[in-house]
Amino acid sequence: MWERYNEVYALNARVVSIGLLRDSYLRNDSEELSAFNSLLAKYPNRDFVLIDESHNLRHSDTQRYKMVQTFLSTGKRCCLLTATPRNKSAWDVYHQIKLFHQDDLTTLPIDPPNLKDYFRMIEDRERQLPSLLANILVRPTRNHILRWYGYDAETNEPLDPTRFQDYASGKCRAYVLVGGKHQFFPKREPETIEYSIEETYRGIYERLRDFPGKAESKKKGKDAKQTLKKLSDELTYARYGLWHYLKAEKKKQEPYTNLQRAGANLRGLIRVLLFKRFESSVYAFMETVRRLLQTHEMFAKALSQNIIPAGDDAQTILYEPNDAEEKDLIDALRQVSIKYRAEDFHLDKLKEHIKHDVEILRTMLELVEPITPDKDVKLQTLKHRLLQSPLSGQKKLIFTQYADTARYLYESLNPEDERKDIDVIYSSGKKKSRIAGRFAPCANPEYVFQAGDEELNIVIATDVLSEGLNLQDCNIIINYDLHWNPVRLIQRFGRIDRIGTQHEVVYGFNFLPERGIDRNLALRERLHNRIQEIHDTIGEDAAIPDRTETLNEEAMYAIYEQRSGQLSLFEDEDEYLDLNEAEEILRALRRENKTEYERIASLRNGIRSARLSFEQSKFVFCQSGRYQQLYLLNEKEEIICRETPRILGLLKCLPETQTENLPQGYNNRVNDVLKQFTVEAKKRQAELAHSTSLTHGQHYALRELRLMFSQTIDEDLKGQISILEKALRNPITIAIARELNLLRRNNVAGESLLKSLSNLYYTHRMDTLATRRTKEGEAVMPRIICSQAFV
Repeated sequence: MWERYNEVYALNARVVSIGLLRDSYLRNDSEELSAFNSLLAKYPNRDFVLIDESHNLRHSDTQRYKMVQTFLSTGKRCCLLTATPRNKSAWDVYHQIKLFHQDDLTTLPIDPPNLKDYFRMIEDRERQLPSLLANILVRPTRNHILRWYGYDAETNEPLDPTRFQDYASGKCRAYVLVGGKHQFFPKREPETIEYSIEETYRGIYERLRDFPGKAESKKKGKDAKQTLKKLSDELTYARYGLWHYLKAEKKKQEPYTNLQRAGANLRGLIRVLLFKRFESSVYAFMETVRRLLQTHEMFAKALSQNIIPAGDDAQTILYEPNDAEEKDLIDALRQVSIKYRAEDFHLDKLKEHIKHDVEILRTMLELVEPITPDKDVKLQTLKHRLLQSPLSGQKKLIFTQYADTARYLYESLNPEDERKDIDVIYSSGKKKSRIAGRFAPCANPEYVFQAGDEELNIVIATDVLSEGLNLQDCNIIINYDLHWNPVRLIQRFGRIDRIGTQHEVVYGFNFLPERGIDRNLALRERLHNRIQEIHDTIGEDAAIPDRTETLNEEAMYAIYEQRSGQLSLFEDEDEYLDLNEAEEILRALRRENKTEYERIASLRNGIRSARLSFEQSKFVFCQSGRYQQLYLLNEKEEIICRETPRILGLLKCLPETQTENLPQGYNNRVNDVLKQFTVEAKKRQAELAHSTSLTHGQHYALRELRLMFSQTIDEDLKGQISILEKALRNPITIAIARELNLLRRNNVAGESLLKSLSNLYYTHRMDTLATRRTKEGEAVMPRIICSQAFV
């Protein structure tokens, strides 16, 4: 299903690379498909496409998804490239897989054998994504590259892959040749910087945290009246839940029907916004409260004139109150809010709640305003650490999530713009390349310094600087905000953790807020309490559109416990061995000892062995057609693992490892595993056969095609219809079924239907689908490929 990366190396000039988002051909969605086809026409001899930024592919992004599907339908080979296959959620990976594997039912060794069901279980934390990725992802780690392509730094001799431990531990150094130069990977050194968030907020931390309130459970179904009664010292978020203030008879009428959904999302988002900016910096929190207070006051004035300022246009006016005089603003709000009638709302109650929120926001602002930079403990902690080793005198890249915090740090570290070697960036544009050039001139030799430019030693940035830049002149990154999404951390660290850096060590400093009550606890306990506090505030059930708000607890533990491997794309532990590594071992054997390789390749099925181990267990490898499964059993004959990397890691041994006698009754126990595998294989075969019945979409399309056939005398058209009919009577993939069902629901008929069905036919290669499905589902006698006892 997936082409292996070693084939890419041999293609040379036959490869064309396409960046889905950055390519100059792709100017907007409406032009993408034609631009892509034009691009392919420019390179008729290329038969392999490398698609960069493939994590941005979504089936819902119709044009971009169709663009890749169009290419795949030509029969050419394709490789998806991305440093972050999982950018926001596991569903990013699902959509990439679906480009090649259009049916959800799969022969991949996962349980359940349905991709959509499996990814739902990943989302519910009942399954692990790496167990699936081990079968399809080409991801050579830095240790993999050094082990198989590295040279000893002292002898300049190629490394012996079987003697790599000294290099993995850092005892010995190794390099790889890139462009004829010796290039080293730097050593990673993460460190946690703890500060007191209670001292940062000068003793008012708990009071401030109480104002936004705790997350509401959807199951409780609180209305606005109940909310105010229970949360008398908390925000009601009335402005974001207008549906609660509608009169009962109006709630199911236009234009109010969408207010319920929008309100639930907005209230959750505002709570998260307040909490995250509260964590980011005193200044960011203060500015957010100031803006909310300003818009709430304007909202209250509009209500006093019986205007309900709702809708996108009204929000724009509310958030830009300085663009006109107050009277003009009220007039503008009246014009854009005309569709919402004040008499349809319980206006007095709404006014009361808005007034309540205005008073709370004003109190919050009054409490925070006295906390000046010199009293901000978090800021002073940063300043203090900047004077210590290894930060002092070195280039530093400081990341924060919010523009307000970035500006605050810049003004605090560079008052009156006295220093010319500090800069800040929080928006994209030409300044991005200029910042990169001035900060890392060695890594960006194409940049030409302008008159008056000085080389930068400190850059403060939001995530606008976290992707696609070479900044390895620097070897220090400081993450000023609490980490929610570990992928963002990886992207940030990737700016300096790059092969070719002249630094032997790269540092990652991560700020972590602590409370006095947790001060004497172990780090993991403090983190647990912090994560629980976040969950209590933003809620598990909040309707947050951005999935990055979902906390990855294990990743946060790894980051703050200073495990350096977490600063990569979650490199495997030593006991794991992925398929890429296994393939390298086989390639090396074929290259260096072809006779032995061929002997192993020709071994009969059922081959078995035994070896010494610390724990008694056994491994069994079964196959039925394209379905393969690895099993690891404990001494009680219970299946404890099916994960390929872990089992391969256990099987790995040195050439001189001695074999042992098989334990008594070994064959009977292995046959019991085969019986269980046979049941699983038959179940999968039955599910595959069951999925071949005609869908409602197929019945609809066939009925319409028969109608068109009877009404035309055009022989060419009849021939086209006959081809489509034949294809639609065969088993189809879930992707095709989804498209057909959409055509049925929209009552597409006539020429439009014929055109759509023709596109489906060519895009999904329906002419070969029946043959492909037969091969995938053909019954093959289940058998044992090999097994091993650990005694």
